[in-house]
Amino acid sequence: MDIFLKLLVFSIIALTAYIYAGYPLILAFLGIFAPRRPGRGKDQLPTVALIVSAHNEERIIRDKIENCLRLDYPRDLLRIIISSDGSQDGTNDIVREYEGSVVVLKAFNGREGKSATLNKTVLGIEEDVLVFSDANAFYREDALLKLVRNFDVPETGCVVGRLVYLDNESYVGKGESLYWRYEGLLNSLESRLGSVLVATGTIFAIRRRLFRPVMKDVANDFQLPAEVASQGYGVVYEPEAVAFERSTYFFREEFSRKRRIVVRGLTGYSHLRNDFGGRLRTFQFVSRKLLRWCVGATLPVLYVASMFLLREPFFAAFFILQNIFYIFAAIGAILRRGRVRTKVFFVPFYFVMVNAAALAAIFTFLSGGRLCSWEKAETTRNVEEDSFVEPVLRVIEGRKRIADQVEKYERIT
Repeated sequence: MDIFLKLLVFSIIALTAYIYAGYPLILAFLGIFAPRRPGRGKDQLPTVALIVSAHNEERIIRDKIENCLRLDYPRDLLRIIISSDGSQDGTNDIVREYEGSVVVLKAFNGREGKSATLNKTVLGIEEDVLVFSDANAFYREDALLKLVRNFDVPETGCVVGRLVYLDNESYVGKGESLYWRYEGLLNSLESRLGSVLVATGTIFAIRRRLFRPVMKDVANDFQLPAEVASQGYGVVYEPEAVAFERSTYFFREEFSRKRRIVVRGLTGYSHLRNDFGGRLRTFQFVSRKLLRWCVGATLPVLYVASMFLLREPFFAAFFILQNIFYIFAAIGAILRRGRVRTKVFFVPFYFVMVNAAALAAIFTFLSGGRLCSWEKAETTRNVEEDSFVEPVLRVIEGRKRIADQVEKYERIT
């Protein structure tokens, strides 16, 4: 029995080490032998349709449109399409104030979900490149130019931009920022192989002719890169194409968001597993997503197995370390809206929270639960002019560093 428990403990430790460190090392190794990607050509800029998904965004849609209009991209090559999914507030009226040759409103009655609305929105679009964004994400002025320059390489079919979260005072926000820095590292490593696994929903682009209708219960930033890869085109990462977004503030918002991501990811792979873009991408999905989502299920097993091995010094010490880690996570939960800024507490808190959300998502998926609509966290868009939008725009324009703006955000109580 002891041998089995020891093997179980070491297997879980090895699996966790592989997920967070081994997989990036394998990507780095494979990147050494990957063929050099051709340099960017000097083709003319493509025509671009920037599609902004919106649902009841009256508090922020005006600033989003203004941000889009300030993008450094030729006006005769750009069309900004606001895709309104059954908005019942003043969103559509605000967009109509800007309608013209550049800004277009596509408003749909009745809420059908982001995927269904995108499918209707893309119908009739003739631009060469589709760029997908959300109403609460603000682009740096050169973001489109940086994004679409990658399409000068004919083999490139999808380009993923970089999302920068603007930290607030909560541990949820700090943890999310740390998470996306790690995701950016993985994107960079996968990009060397021309096979970035998933896109960043707030800033990514594909060639219009490669677009396939998005399934209603699958996220577009999960399905579309897989569809592009299955057609033989590369999916690359462009870290200089930057979008800014406010991180979530409350625990319940981030927990629900992570749960939705995992459910939709599992649903997406179940639909696409036979057309996912090859063995490499299947390996990436298992290593980067599936195994990581299973960590939440292994942690209780690890804790209980260690408890039965306390008579041996090594496992007793390991059990104590686990308890310290969870105590720090509990302290992080208590301090999650405070001003204590230390990774000692917010990293354990965020780690436990996201793995608990993943575990809940697995149970939801296995029980048959599916999520067709996407709800943005209110604290990513419940903002006043001087508390978020204006500081973000100043950051985008380069007049102040992001860190200096964090202190100006309105505390949400």
